[in-house]
Amino acid sequence: MISVATRAADTDSIIHYNLPDTVRAVGMVTDVNIHPTGTKETYAGIGTKFIRLLVRKEKNDSYVSFQFPFTANVLTKGAKVEMEKGELEWKFNWQFNTPYKLMLSSAVDTADQFSIVSGYLYLPAQQKWKLIGTCKMKGETKPLIDLQAIRSTGRKSNISVAFTDIMVQRAAGSWKRLDDPSKAVPSPAVPFLSNIDSLYQWEEDKYIIELARTLGATKARDSIQGVYYQIIEPGNGKSISLTDSVTARYQLRLLGSRDVISGSETESYTFLLGTLIKGWQLAVPLVKTGGKLQIVIPSGLAYSIRTRAAKIPPNSVLMFDIQVLDTKPAAT
Repeated sequence: MISVATRAADTDSIIHYNLPDTVRAVGMVTDVNIHPTGTKETYAGIGTKFIRLLVRKEKNDSYVSFQFPFTANVLTKGAKVEMEKGELEWKFNWQFNTPYKLMLSSAVDTADQFSIVSGYLYLPAQQKWKLIGTCKMKGETKPLIDLQAIRSTGRKSNISVAFTDIMVQRAAGSWKRLDDPSKAVPSPAVPFLSNIDSLYQWEEDKYIIELARTLGATKARDSIQGVYYQIIEPGNGKSISLTDSVTARYQLRLLGSRDVISGSETESYTFLLGTLIKGWQLAVPLVKTGGKLQIVIPSGLAYSIRTRAAKIPPNSVLMFDIQVLDTKPAAT
């Protein structure tokens, strides 16, 4: 069901996409293409009851704007993104008559009653994503409700806007079209989340890790391709191959935090090592079965700019304490 509304101030024209109660949205993406007919100020983009992600022009300046409630906290932001109360803003000379892909992605923690939402812009020339930023909203566990396509109206904003490939991501990960359900969802639905700020973030993460080592937050001193590690016990069992199925105990924390996000000192978990984040693939084969180690993984070798979980925001540096219990060749 689609309803159209214009605000009383006649500044916004909004298309509302109302989903069935059985569909829990965790992401929204669309292509926005603005066609001007003589305008000084304009904006268009996507939003929800709580959030807006817009491309915007004011006189001679162009921006990407990520707006959220004043009570929300900013967890992370992209390079050269400026922060104001309730808004993150990136100065970017976007062009009229050019489609730009905008995406909102969310994660929810129902136990602690909060959610995080990230805003992204896809840069077609570089074929990479720009993370504008991520905010945290306490007490809100349904951040992506009342999905919207938004455009400016009024005397100073004489434009036409084409919204295409409007899609919603469901909690299970699949995508659903909102604009024309008769059309197939593109494959892939969204381009891989490669990060335009990866070199900048690599240097930021190096600084954070060095500071943590100085302050004693980790004893990891050695490194392999950017992953820092401390071998507590080397183990005297079998060697570990990247193609193995590995059984381990682990505890995950954000670097600098004492809170365990996942894992357990007593529970064991079995993984195909080659399917895990790059930091595990690099560091775990440094020990044999029975071995223990602590590893610190920069975000680029972990989840990068993905909104992976409510307690793992984009650009998170991760610290794992790992004990390898067993390894064996993966079943073919």
